Amino acid sequence: MKRKAFGWSSLFCAGMVLMASCSSQSGNTSEDNGEASAPGDVTAYEPDSSTTYEIDWMPYITEPIDQDGKMVTYYEDKFNVDFNMVNVDHANIQELLNLKFASGEIPDVMLDGVSSDTIQQLVKQGVLLSLDEEVLKETMPDLYSKATELNPNWLEFAKVDDKIYGLPEMRDVYKYRTTIVWRGDWLENVGINKTPETLEEFEEALYKFTFEDPDQNGEDDTYGISLSGIPAIFGAFGYLPGYGPHDWQDWFWQERDGEMVFGAIQPEAKEALALLNKWYEDGVLDPEFITGENTGGYWALSHAFINGKIGFTGHGQYYHWNDELKNGDIGANYDEIQKISQEVADSLVHGLPPKGPGGMNLFAPNMLSGKIVGFSRYLEEEPQKLGKIFEILNHTSGTTKENNIEAVMGIEGEMWEENEDGIRKMLPEWEDVMDTGAGKFNLELGVFDLYEIRGDWAVEHGYDKGTLRNALFKPLPSESTYREELTKIRDEAYISMITGDQPIDAFDQFVEQWMNAGGDILTKEANEWYATLEK
Repeated sequence: MKRKAFGWSSLFCAGMVLMASCSSQSGNTSEDNGEASAPGDVTAYEPDSSTTYEIDWMPYITEPIDQDGKMVTYYEDKFNVDFNMVNVDHANIQELLNLKFASGEIPDVMLDGVSSDTIQQLVKQGVLLSLDEEVLKETMPDLYSKATELNPNWLEFAKVDDKIYGLPEMRDVYKYRTTIVWRGDWLENVGINKTPETLEEFEEALYKFTFEDPDQNGEDDTYGISLSGIPAIFGAFGYLPGYGPHDWQDWFWQERDGEMVFGAIQPEAKEALALLNKWYEDGVLDPEFITGENTGGYWALSHAFINGKIGFTGHGQYYHWNDELKNGDIGANYDEIQKISQEVADSLVHGLPPKGPGGMNLFAPNMLSGKIVGFSRYLEEEPQKLGKIFEILNHTSGTTKENNIEAVMGIEGEMWEENEDGIRKMLPEWEDVMDTGAGKFNLELGVFDLYEIRGDWAVEHGYDKGTLRNALFKPLPSESTYREELTKIRDEAYISMITGDQPIDAFDQFVEQWMNAGGDILTKEANEWYATLEK
């Protein structure tokens, strides 16, 4: 029988402001809110085979998960557990979770709602359990070894004050850089027969897109570039400012002469801003670039590109732009363009980021997505249940590719089949079933290649070239104090210099303001952490 309410009455505290008293009641005498006691003997985490553990499991969802969904009951039987699927809509995840936390409810497992942006605050609130690396290594041996082999600093991203507060997810799609897409028909219409490669060639194409009627409709209604293409231009100068359409790219640190630096305040960024200002003044940069290319709905859609307003974009990921693959995958942008014109969809050209003055063409995401799987601090008192949770995650996400596929797609032969071409397809009766629990019990770590066809397409189109990783992959101790204001300062300064409200020489004043507003503290912290890394 499913539980309909959380069973933590003995641990209930009326609001996180009383978390200190919660700690006292639960026997945690630490002065650090949310800090679990030392793990002690690892054998304490060995589940009792005769006990059916009740686990509050909160996955990433956009549709409610059925408590009796096929994969929910499958894993309940397999692991002798009773899942209470905690349905919290991702669209309002922070607001809804805060209400739960305020009433003392903390799901045992949180596959959504914990991120590099929120982890420090959640630790301060006493929500998250701190994890011992030795326990992780012993209780999830396959998952731990594969994840650390993929990225030796994997757990650094979930550390606060040198304690681990979750399992960072790593997205295999981030093996590839973000998008560089051209309207091929526009290139041809303005007399360009070679995919632009250098910054000068990019500029030539963008000006022709603006002034030479690339869509041949006789109207002056097109632009060369909008917001999502801007990071590629900064990349041509060697440093990414984090100023772009995606929050996972919004905080970019790089190494310079052995030190960590924030891209947005480097002198090369000033050169890029000067060029963008010129393009804005000349009418090549979309005057509505500030609001972005997406006008609502699915975030990855570039409506400005789909509707023929611009002819170059860096919006979304590569898999949002592919034509229909053998397994039926089709990119969301390609699909929308195809509905308007198959000819235009077929003309899309995938290129490289532009080579700039230093011969660099940088433009890439970080494999660490910023999403962290968190665990309730109340599990401190139930190590055996925590051990059972780790056993489940190790099975679904670390043991074998077959087990990982099963967690993602469901039961082979019953829910999906593999055809003679090696393509995995859902059986008709399961194609549109959204609430089975498939994809809700595994971590996204990229240790198994489940999207071989997508990957092949990405390599074929050059998305494995021109990559630069964010050198910072953990929240800094003072980040929650300063980051929001620093981002605001950057955005306001960048927009004002691009639009000409302030001269480009205001860049030096911006750098000084950024440093004085906490940037100097974060730079110091970034370098202190960087010095500890295994390089």
